[in-house]
Order: sequence, then structure tokens, then C-alpha cells
Amino acid sequence: MTITKILWENNYEIALLSLKTKFVQGLRTGSLPENIFQEYLAQDYFFLETFAKAYGLAVYKSKDKYSIRKLSELLMGVSEELILHETYAKEWDIDLSKNYIKKATKNYTDFLDDTAKRFSSVEIMFAMTPCMRLYSWIGKSLYKEDFDDKYKEWIITYSDQCFENLANSLENLIETNKDSYDINQAKYLYKRAMELELDFFNAYSDF
Repeated sequence: MTITKILWENNYEIALLSLKTKFVQGLRTGSLPENIFQEYLAQDYFFLETFAKAYGLAVYKSKDKYSIRKLSELLMGVSEELILHETYAKEWDIDLSKNYIKKATKNYTDFLDDTAKRFSSVEIMFAMTPCMRLYSWIGKSLYKEDFDDKYKEWIITYSDQCFENLANSLENLIETNKDSYDINQAKYLYKRAMELELDFFNAYSDF
């Protein structure tokens, strides 16, 4: 079994907890209040900006042309997601210019920022993969069930095969990377990212 599959299975219980959060289930049922979804989108924009910067540092620290090319493609995917969030912001009447970062978001962005600055390219990927894999898995899990039209665009976006392909690309880069890394460090980075994702969802489950 590949290392990314092992790490996903090792943290599957955290993924289930994320899926079961009131926020995620509120997306499925349409019961999530609009003001909470608006706040989530605004905070997710902060996160995506840091995610993009982490990709940039992973590109900078890469030692082979293939990784540089693939990571650059993934960075473009995040850029498109930022544009998508800007479109969402207009649709949901969110003024991103008046937005300020909140605790759960800052904890996650600080972790990513610190990891991207201090560690190698492959180690940065270990910290970034959980977000991609978790969102794809949650999107597909929600899509399989009956879901309300209210937040269907979010569900369709993350359940789409295109997003799954992005997650696969990042995992494949880890599997084919020839740089050495400490497996215990990799396990920590992956698990910590999963925990921070759960904290992020829980921050919008108080309704």
C-alpha cells in the first residue's frame, strides 16, 4: 500500500468526524444558515491564499523538473479556486476586503506557512495533501446522498472528477518523489493537517 493511502487510512476517523460535523451536514441538508456559509467562504479565502503560497515554496524547493511542472499546475488549480471563491463572494454578498482572519483559520494558515518555510518540498506536500483528499472525499460522500439545492454548487465542485484528479496528482507526486524524508515527520504533518481541517469545520458548526 502507498504511503498516502496508509496515511489516509490512519486518519480516516478524523475524516469521518469532519463529514459528520454540523457544518458539513448542513451543506447537504441546506440547514446551514447563510450567514455562517458566508463567513466560512470568507475565511476559506484566507486559507486558499496561504495554500497557494505553500505550493509556490514547494515549487521553489523542488529538485526535479517533473515536480516543478506538476506543482505549478496544481498552483494554477488553487488560483482558479480563488477566482471561484470571488465569484461565490459576489453571489453571497460577501465583501472580502473587509474580511479579517479568525482563530481556526489562523491556526491552520500558521501551520501551513511554518511548514512551507521550514521543510522540504515533499514534506510540504504531506501537509497539503489532506486538504485536497478530504474535500474530494467529503464532496463525493455528500453527492452520493440526497442533497438540498441551496449549497449544491459547493457539493458539485468538490465531488467533481476534476478536483479528484488534483488530489491524485498531489498524492502521486509524493509517491514518485525521490527526496528522503522522516516518516514520523510525515505522519505528524498529515495528521496535524487533518486535525486542523476538523477544527475549521467545527468552527462553523455552532448553529
